Amino acid sequence: MEECGIREEETEEEEAVEEVGLESKVGENRGEKMATWAPVGVPKQNTVTCIGRICNEAHEGKINSTSLLLEGSRQHSSGSRIHLNPTLIPSYSLFPGQIVAVEGINSSGRTLQASRLIEGAAPSLDTSLASELMEFQHGSIKGMNGMPLSIVAMSGPYTTKDNLEYDPLVDAILKISEDKPDVVIMCGPFVDVRQPLVQDERGAIILNEDGEKETATFQQVFAKKVAGILQELYEANTDIKTQFVLVPSVDDAISDSVYPQPPMVDLEVKTKGAAAFGSLGLHAVEMAGRETSTGNRPKRVHCVSNPCTLRINDVTIGVTSSDVLFHISSDETNANLPPGSRLARIAEHLLHQRSYYPLFPPAKGACLDLARYKEWEMPCRPDILIVPSRLATFAKEVMGGSTIVVNPGELTKGTTGGTYAVMDVHPMER
Repeated sequence: MEECGIREEETEEEEAVEEVGLESKVGENRGEKMATWAPVGVPKQNTVTCIGRICNEAHEGKINSTSLLLEGSRQHSSGSRIHLNPTLIPSYSLFPGQIVAVEGINSSGRTLQASRLIEGAAPSLDTSLASELMEFQHGSIKGMNGMPLSIVAMSGPYTTKDNLEYDPLVDAILKISEDKPDVVIMCGPFVDVRQPLVQDERGAIILNEDGEKETATFQQVFAKKVAGILQELYEANTDIKTQFVLVPSVDDAISDSVYPQPPMVDLEVKTKGAAAFGSLGLHAVEMAGRETSTGNRPKRVHCVSNPCTLRINDVTIGVTSSDVLFHISSDETNANLPPGSRLARIAEHLLHQRSYYPLFPPAKGACLDLARYKEWEMPCRPDILIVPSRLATFAKEVMGGSTIVVNPGELTKGTTGGTYAVMDVHPMER
């Protein structure tokens, strides 16, 4: 049984090589002419182009320029592996699992002397009709009436490591109540399994209203400290129209810890007295400040999968709460990159590889279910790509300015507050 599972995973990775590789092979979408295509590992005295996946020859340790291998697909190259020498490439950034088209000379059949590199093929942009854009941006009924679309992005942990009071989240929500953005995208972890007070086998340790310690389920912590804060926001600001998007994390105690993750589910169980076991309290957020049931009123909280591709009005947004930037940066080799471009280059890899997690083998703690790899493929090129990471915060244009990559950072760093991102998407002129 285990052997069958391994073969299935390898087959799926082979499919990824074929899908991205064949797009690179076509080449017309990038306007680049390549040398004659040849299988990996077949000796050729002239310049050829090979498609394959970057691998690390060493079983342990970080990949480097001397341990690079190019692995071809089983269908076209019988799974052959050859050494890849990148010294003639002007600049490059390579990591295990990356699917590339390499132009060079392989005279011996053992080493490809690379002279040119194409790092996959990014998916096409999501498009909208001009009439739709005008309605979204300038419509007075369902549109923005010429006002910018305001988006806030933040990522957990949402409380400091020495308590479960969620003070940084309280401060952020107070600012949101003042600015009233249109959308707030919140990435997990919401109840961090790495938090010392959550790691107790009896449950999370919180302070009750009398200041005494007591244990609570992880769902109760979320309902009281996260959903409760959102409920207070809507009760104090009944006219606020801000909507929240909740993205789970593999470090969440309240979610499945396997990537990709399904949306969080709020189990609204009818009980008397205390909150029902398993309830996240999000139904109370929908009712806060409203005299009757929600009816046709806009939904306030949207639970989505991790990763996910959203469309807010005419803006396409890609989100993953996995720290893929840090994972790739920890197992990447590069040379001659322009100063200050490394983080943007790593983020650009996600677009070129059409994947929210292109690293293979995955980093420790990534918890990937390889049988479901298609669920972290990128269906289109997003206008905004949100990739929370412990690395330095940034907002950069990539892919010639067609996509903006944003790392909002973490709302909490150790025992102090952290950062979040505020974005305004301005409308085009009428």
